[in-house]
Amino acid sequence: MSDLSPAIVFLLILAAVLLAAGWVWRLRFRSLRRAVATSCAGVAGLPGGVPCQVSGTAQAVQPAPFSGTPCAWYRVRATAKTRSGRRVFMDEKSAVPFPLQDESGRFTVDPGTAAVDGAVRTMDERRPERGSLPGLTTEEVSEYRYEEWILPAGRPLYILGTATGGSIGRDEKTGQYSITTRTRREFGRRAAVFMGIGYGGGACLVLASAVIVALDHFD
Repeated sequence: MSDLSPAIVFLLILAAVLLAAGWVWRLRFRSLRRAVATSCAGVAGLPGGVPCQVSGTAQAVQPAPFSGTPCAWYRVRATAKTRSGRRVFMDEKSAVPFPLQDESGRFTVDPGTAAVDGAVRTMDERRPERGSLPGLTTEEVSEYRYEEWILPAGRPLYILGTATGGSIGRDEKTGQYSITTRTRREFGRRAAVFMGIGYGGGACLVLASAVIVALDHFD
């Protein structure tokens, strides 16, 4: 049998990526099904280590860096087009805790280790000069691009994670901890779809690679 061709190697790498994505979404889907539903006030009463889920309304703690929009969390990304190519010179996420509130009360959410899903894009601008925003001073720039996503103040959020004795955080075994603007049902459907795409697509690519190798062997 001849050595694996670059095309086969590419298919196998892509299959591995899809299978890994399917595995991650499977963990999220399983966590959703086994998590205890609670209220914001009820989070404090859960013992540490218990998978849990809660819905509430995000409270603003800061302005977003680019747009100044009040938000609970943000991500910003800035790139510059230079002679040597496109360069990312800023890519950061907020790690400031924010309150989540419902009719029962509130608790503090730490987004630092969470996978944030469904954030709202508040900026996507291309401009020839940086203006008042961050930029480069050591290279000639022909175009800047500024992107910003936030969890807006007053937006309903769904949080899936593990009780930490007063709050919700990352599961030590699976690493799962999600904050999303989608409802529980929407997030569950999304997890099921991506789990299916990941596992199904990965399996099909592995099978296709095996068929190609087998055909090549008989040539």
